[in-house]
Amino acid sequence: MHEALSAIAIVLFVCAVIGAALLSRVHRSGTGFLLGVFLGPVGLSIAWLKRPRWERDRAARARARERERKEQAEREWRGY
Repeated sequence: MHEALSAIAIVLFVCAVIGAALLSRVHRSGTGFLLGVFLGPVGLSIAWLKRPRWERDRAARARARERERKEQAEREWRGY
């Protein structure tokens, strides 16, 4: 019984570390860690699926900021 609990704890810790690594690029390593600890391999799957969405949102925000800068520069150039 004790060995089984130790093995489960080790697997959950490894899943937590991998989950944190997966989401660290999008500054959500804490979320990845918690998903790995509480849900194990299922949490890793969730972290893997969530990662691209956060990256797309981040890229979309960057494009929106760039578009706003261009519009502002054009307004200033036209004298609005």
